[in-house]
Amino acid sequence: MYWWLLWGSLGIALISLFLGNIFDGILDSLFDSIGDLFNPLLVFGTLAVVAGSGVLWSKYSELSEIYVLLISLLIGLGAYLLIYYFLVIPMSNAESSTSISVHDLKGKVGEVITTIPATGMGEVLIQSPSGSWNEIAASFDKEEIKQGKKVLVVEIKEQILYVSEFNEF
Repeated sequence: MYWWLLWGSLGIALISLFLGNIFDGILDSLFDSIGDLFNPLLVFGTLAVVAGSGVLWSKYSELSEIYVLLISLLIGLGAYLLIYYFLVIPMSNAESSTSISVHDLKGKVGEVITTIPATGMGEVLIQSPSGSWNEIAASFDKEEIKQGKKVLVVEIKEQILYVSEFNEF
């Protein structure tokens, strides 16, 4: 029984590998009615752990079949909970995009790449470890800021950065 369960879980994993999107769609629609706690990855992963545990306990212990089944189910439940709380939940809460809003640039330091006139627009480059952004900028203090100067983003209005010259102490 354990071997069949183990091979069945492996077969579903291989099918999922090759026909992932189609297979996931079918399984997700089946598991949606049950709830978020039961997703195909967890269910078939747990079945594989139960089956593997059952094979090992059957082969290397003298316990009766009912005890092997209970121990295997407990190990599977433990694996299920560990995977759910330490893998599924953190991954579902993780952001999958490195894009940011222009409003996230407030307070950042950048460099003028096109001179900003006192009453007009220029362009600034803001760099960070996750990328760099060229944005339209205007002078917050209504003073000209030359190309190459460091600036601080003071505020953002209508997708335009209002910057002041940044003097390092």
